[in-house]
Amino acid sequence: MSVTFIVLGFVLAFLVVSFLQERVYVYDDGIKIKDLMYPLWIQNDTIISISLVDRLPLLVYKTNGGGLGRIQKGYYTIKRDGEHSEIATLYIRNRNASAIEIRTVKGLIYINRKNNEQTQNLFDEIKNNVKILKESELNYEAKRPRTYRSVFIIAVFIAALIAYPIFFANYGNEIIVDDNKIEIKGDYSMDIPFDDIDTVLLVESLPDITLRTNGISTKKVNIGNFRMADGNKCRLYVNNSIPMFIEIRCQQSTDNGQRSLIFINKKTVEETKMLFNEISDLKY
Repeated sequence: MSVTFIVLGFVLAFLVVSFLQERVYVYDDGIKIKDLMYPLWIQNDTIISISLVDRLPLLVYKTNGGGLGRIQKGYYTIKRDGEHSEIATLYIRNRNASAIEIRTVKGLIYINRKNNEQTQNLFDEIKNNVKILKESELNYEAKRPRTYRSVFIIAVFIAALIAYPIFFANYGNEIIVDDNKIEIKGDYSMDIPFDDIDTVLLVESLPDITLRTNGISTKKVNIGNFRMADGNKCRLYVNNSIPMFIEIRCQQSTDNGQRSLIFINKKTVEETKMLFNEISDLKY
């Protein structure tokens, strides 16, 4: 599978999971919002009021949140009545619909669903189960409800950093040789017809590589398009820890007139030598 598709798939999955609809649980002692990125527990003794508003207040900017279409989730700075600004935590599925406004001793929370009817049903459930306490019973010492988006993103980033070298530790392109061509499968796949090959050599080192122009480069592997110290281009499909490479020079010229140069090898010296012999026997 292409690494590009893996990365794109990971990003897409991250976005989809991040913006899945949160689940709201209503209890006598508070409201629990279960969400991957913004989990929240709103204690009953911190709730000042619960009301249903026709529209969200003006969103000035996001301080730690994200939006996707009509969805808004996370911390936003809002402006109320055109006067003062304050931070609110949003769980909004439709920014153009009505929303439930929960004012706590430490801030505002807005929740809604995809349409007004679903939002009304959730509002009724909250109003019927959560008791609004007297001001003297409120816990003004409570900390502002916090979410854990930053921790989540850091954890994902660290996991990606760990997974990246592990994934490529034993990575290698599949190389298939038949009567007519060398077929390199995987990332930056290509076919090398024998008719296009000028020379095939077995070498113990690569030329000096100064730049990766489009490819994958780790301590273990180099795959894709690279530039050599002499300014010429080459393609690499190599395991860097194996001191044996097959150099393939092709007759077909590139745009700047130089002949195509490809280096390949296998996971061991023995396998690389066997591949070289197989190519040589068919070529020569």
